[in-house]
Amino acid sequence: MLHRNKIITWVLVVIIPMLVLTGSALAEISCSDLQYGNPNYQEKMDELAWRAGLPDKYWNRYHEDVVRDLCGGNVRDIDELVDNGSVRSREVQGIAKILGKTYKPKQRSESGKSYKYARERFSRMGACSACADNIAQYYSKKPDSLCGKLAKQALQGNPEATRKIVDFPDYCQWKY
Repeated sequence: MLHRNKIITWVLVVIIPMLVLTGSALAEISCSDLQYGNPNYQEKMDELAWRAGLPDKYWNRYHEDVVRDLCGGNVRDIDELVDNGSVRSREVQGIAKILGKTYKPKQRSESGKSYKYARERFSRMGACSACADNIAQYYSKKPDSLCGKLAKQALQGNPEATRKIVDFPDYCQWKY
């Protein structure tokens, strides 16, 4: 009888609290937790980044867009973020899993790969971040435009084209 009481006590003291703590630790994060304006928004986004396995356990504005679009059912915009390299499909899948959603990535397009490559190169040339984005849009989506042609020359190593592209001419402002 004494041995039986020890087992029951051990179950009550050790196992049940472990089950309760494990259950709360595995509770999913909801879309309402990650709605901008929620007083715990920052804390919940930090938790999401950690639990979803985002690089360096850090989230950025693109991850916020993914959350908003997953919660709103807008997969098309997520596909574009993945295609142009703003986020990786495995990051989106990690976020989706934590939110109790599913995401099936599409294969990246050549235009998306080209955009990412060009954006990174224009940034390294000295173009501001927004400028590099605009120029890469022209390079990958409108290569026959004046900006697209200048961008191609810069990527081919033409120093005059590089100088002009970094100066960010008006005709390189992408119309979103």
